[in-house]
Amino acid sequence: MKIKKIFSVVLLRQSFLVLLAFMVFLPLLFLNLRNDHDWGDDFAQYLEQAENISLGKPMTQTGYIYNPEYSSLGPRAYPPGFPLMIAPIVAKYGNFVVPYNYLTSILLILTALLAVLLIYKYSGWPAAILLSALIYYNPYVIQLKAEIMADIPFALFFAIFLLCISRAEVLKKQNWIFAGLVAGAAITTKTIGLVLPLSLIIYAMQRIIIDRYNKISIKETLPAVKGHFYAALLSMGIYFISHIIFMRGAVGGGYLNIFDFGKTSEAIANNIYVYSEAIRLFFINPDSPLFWIGFPLASLFFAFFITGLVLSFSKIPALIDWITVIYIGLLMVYPYHNAGFRFLLPLAPVIMIYSLKTLQLLATSKSIQWITSGVSILILITYLQVMPGYFSSEDKFEDGPYATHVEDAFAEIASVTSEESRIVFIKPRALARFSGRKAMSHHPLSSSFEIYNELNPLDPTHYLVYSGLPDPALEHYLKTNQHSTRMIWRDEFFSLYQKIN
Repeated sequence: MKIKKIFSVVLLRQSFLVLLAFMVFLPLLFLNLRNDHDWGDDFAQYLEQAENISLGKPMTQTGYIYNPEYSSLGPRAYPPGFPLMIAPIVAKYGNFVVPYNYLTSILLILTALLAVLLIYKYSGWPAAILLSALIYYNPYVIQLKAEIMADIPFALFFAIFLLCISRAEVLKKQNWIFAGLVAGAAITTKTIGLVLPLSLIIYAMQRIIIDRYNKISIKETLPAVKGHFYAALLSMGIYFISHIIFMRGAVGGGYLNIFDFGKTSEAIANNIYVYSEAIRLFFINPDSPLFWIGFPLASLFFAFFITGLVLSFSKIPALIDWITVIYIGLLMVYPYHNAGFRFLLPLAPVIMIYSLKTLQLLATSKSIQWITSGVSILILITYLQVMPGYFSSEDKFEDGPYATHVEDAFAEIASVTSEESRIVFIKPRALARFSGRKAMSHHPLSSSFEIYNELNPLDPTHYLVYSGLPDPALEHYLKTNQHSTRMIWRDEFFSLYQKIN
């Protein structure tokens, strides 16, 4: 009876703390709701793919003409997970941004709550809530949640998976099936989710090798690792089935085209610097008069994270260690350097966990709670300077496809061109979505000769230049090829040229 009473008290306390965490993160639902979107035109392709799904059309039939010489702009089609998620919203609200903001905000709140659950056993509840607030109230994340992008949904699936496998040794078969389903959802949201089944297989093989070294037969080991293989196979099955159903027509336009394996060492060198700085700068808010607080504390976070990760591999690595190191390893070789902390967002709770593991070597558990809570509060204070601006952002319109002068220009472009037109523009997916015309782009560092060689196989009919997004390469191309182009329309901001055959 006494045990039952103690259990009830513990359960009540846990429920109260979860409710408290929920109340802490609920304001995220109302921060930075916008009626516009910036020029990062990944969102336009997501909207187009989602609309195709809602209309029963092939997902890959967007107006974006993929340029294999500029593959880093974006693939021929993104994985179907996020377009499937927003397809009902697109069907009802079209390009209206606010409903997507609400969806992303809800997913972010859920991610924050899962981060609390992941962190608390290393720090206790108060510090876990504060450390999670440090991540998800960060001004960078508040800005990111206004983007119609797959990063926050992917971070949610990633966090669910980490929570699933946090006690991998005692998971039942149905739990492994759930873990496989979550991993499959992660892969269909962002391809880097392949890290999850890969880590499961590597961890299972590690267990088999260690047991063989200790003269334990495979027959005895298999019951302990078969769940890992089930989950990995299930997630890969989901990936391949979704690829067959939704990605037809996207062959040859995927992420592998971005890689130049002859420059791998250069990519690694650049990415070590880029992501080290991304982690450090994540905790520094330059808009706060107290920004200097973040410099020493951010450096400590980074140092403690790396130390904790290295120490984890000084003994037998756990599954979360393999997930972390493989994820970081893929980021290191990926030849794209402009994502900032966005690609690291799924690892944010893990960064906190490894930092806490290092701190555990230096302080008592009670001291850790005080230290982490104090550090979190200091950095959270630096966020306060910019928070008021996020409560009234719906009425603000920044330069982008939703700006009035851009909407008017795209409407005019649609009226002076035919549906068969193929327009070269620096943001082709936004142009395709908001003008209804097919669009392509060139590599921004191309010479005039290279632009011609890139675009000629794609058969462009028009070229569009916008003063708000300087495109020196295309402008130079138009100047040096005046004999084969002519201006057919212009306004204060845009100039549209037609190719003369």
